[in-house]
Amino acid sequence: MKYTKIWGLAFFLTILSQNALASQVTSNADINLYGSIKQYFVWGNNNFTLPPPTYPANTAYNGLKNGNQFTVFQTYTGTTKLGLDVKSDKIQANIESDFESDNNTLWLLKAYFKYQINNNLSLLVGKANMIGELNTYSDNYYAMPGFNQTWPFGTDQIRLDGKFETDKLILKPTVALEQLNRFFLTDDEIKSKNISTKMPGFGAKLDIEFPFLTSKARVYSFLETQQIYINSKYSHWPYVYGSGVSLPIKNLTLQSEFVYGKGATNYVGLIESGDTQSETEVPSCYSSANTARRFRAYNIEANYATNDYWGLYGGFDKLNFMNDLNSSNQSIQSADGKFLGISYNLTKSTTLRLEYDLFSTQYYNQSKHITTSRARQLFLSAQYDF
Repeated sequence: MKYTKIWGLAFFLTILSQNALASQVTSNADINLYGSIKQYFVWGNNNFTLPPPTYPANTAYNGLKNGNQFTVFQTYTGTTKLGLDVKSDKIQANIESDFESDNNTLWLLKAYFKYQINNNLSLLVGKANMIGELNTYSDNYYAMPGFNQTWPFGTDQIRLDGKFETDKLILKPTVALEQLNRFFLTDDEIKSKNISTKMPGFGAKLDIEFPFLTSKARVYSFLETQQIYINSKYSHWPYVYGSGVSLPIKNLTLQSEFVYGKGATNYVGLIESGDTQSETEVPSCYSSANTARRFRAYNIEANYATNDYWGLYGGFDKLNFMNDLNSSNQSIQSADGKFLGISYNLTKSTTLRLEYDLFSTQYYNQSKHITTSRARQLFLSAQYDF
């Protein structure tokens, strides 16, 4: 996928001409500009890729021994976002971008419209978030191992969303045709194995909200799969399924998720660490014999609002690859992350956060032995929403 500065110019011209756009779309269109400005200050120990230093990884670098680990300071504003909502009659449209493309240029994250068929059903067409969910309270932009938004942008899809309410339950079923192969496999693997598709992927999810104490709790389950062809002839069905729960207890909210996948190890989105001499690698989705590799992951997290200003959050996330030892590379076997953070609402739209992360990564070295490396990160961030 290739994005250029032309898109950024077009986006801003659209914003500057909101009144003209409103008159062209419909006489009573409701147009809303939104976004956020976010600045990160990060200290990372033993989890950067050198040279040169890049944004912190969520795995530990295996090339250094105790006493020789390095700490690097990094700043980042690429997650700053701009979005536009348009509502008119039964149509709702959305365009969203951030500045994480090359040299912090603007690129497209989402672009879709949704048609409200009736009070219970809506049809979405375009680029939007995929059916599957990967949630975390962590302020680490790349989140925790196993629960990372593998790509910050959405996927092209046609989706039918439902909403059915009873006295105590709200049921939200969803089915979609999605383009999933890039979420399942890395770009390098798609190219090296000549991955192709003949039909869109399929996703389904059931989301249930129900009363819990004085608030509403939520449980959900989802499945995503797409048929792929290796070298245009070997057919495979990589898939991912998962479930999650969110339980509010007064000012405390507990969250837990479980995800399992086969032939889709890129879905977890681990960011590799290392250098040309000693590189930590995420296992490929398929072995040299085209056998699908599997993974499983889970998290347990909590978020506590002490008052309208202060909040505490933390959790534990674990990921495990069920891969074999037949690899000459230093392939990750498992990765986990622990995090603890504090947030402060400076104003209604401005939030400050301070977070500490601890990562542990187990990998196979070239002698087929398992080695454990650890890394740490300290995040300080400031975010303004508008």
